[in-house]
Amino acid sequence: MLAAATTMPATAQPASNSQVNISISDARKIGPNSVRFSAAQLSRNAPTVILFGATTPSWHKVRAAMQEAVAQGYQINCVFMGPTSEPPSLEIYAKGHHVTNPIDLNEISGPEITRLVRDVWREYYAG
Repeated sequence: MLAAATTMPATAQPASNSQVNISISDARKIGPNSVRFSAAQLSRNAPTVILFGATTPSWHKVRAAMQEAVAQGYQINCVFMGPTSEPPSLEIYAKGHHVTNPIDLNEISGPEITRLVRDVWREYYAG
């Protein structure tokens, strides 16, 4: 389980990505639209990520990718673990808006997730 979000300057690097903490919210028993609403509300200062239908292997891939993004200096406010009965997908919210189409967790690689978090951070929060 990951704990509270870490803020680091882009030049700082933890000893390992496993030391990077990201807040997790268990929303598996909440309807998908309620999870989306909550994610949008919490995305004012940093992106919020939702995972629907996540399996253990996909969760490990996503967690490692997000830890890498945070280690590179890009914040993630929270990750919502949405209903597992939904198709496996990842969605990102920024500044109160849904900013990605649902992305199939089985089709995206870890490095692609890291780049996506970086790109959303740069577009919505940098500067």
